[in-house]
Amino acid sequence: MDKEKQILNYMQKLNLTSEEAEQLYKDEEEDNLPELTADQKKVEKEMRQADRKKETTPRKRERKPDEDKRFLIGMLQEFIENPNGIYSPAKIVNPEREIELKYNGNCYRLVLIKPRKEK
Repeated sequence: MDKEKQILNYMQKLNLTSEEAEQLYKDEEEDNLPELTADQKKVEKEMRQADRKKETTPRKRERKPDEDKRFLIGMLQEFIENPNGIYSPAKIVNPEREIELKYNGNCYRLVLIKPRKEK
């Protein structure tokens, strides 16, 4: 912005007279701040640093067992090992989530997922 526009901007936004706006413009242009000493720079640096969050030990949340999921996993294992099923031993990797089985020399995993309720 050129000088005249900036001065007009000061006059309108800050309700200044033309002399006050010109003085403000000059002050900003000059900006003659003295250099800081080493001690002042050190203090300034300390003041600019943000406080760090204190280290806290994470809380272990106990999760209630989901009996419905355990039941379904057991039912899937029973179906896989059932004589009418695949005839393969199924290993429960996670009692609420995952079953592992072998079929035709390949290893497969079935994962049971319960989506969260929509908000």
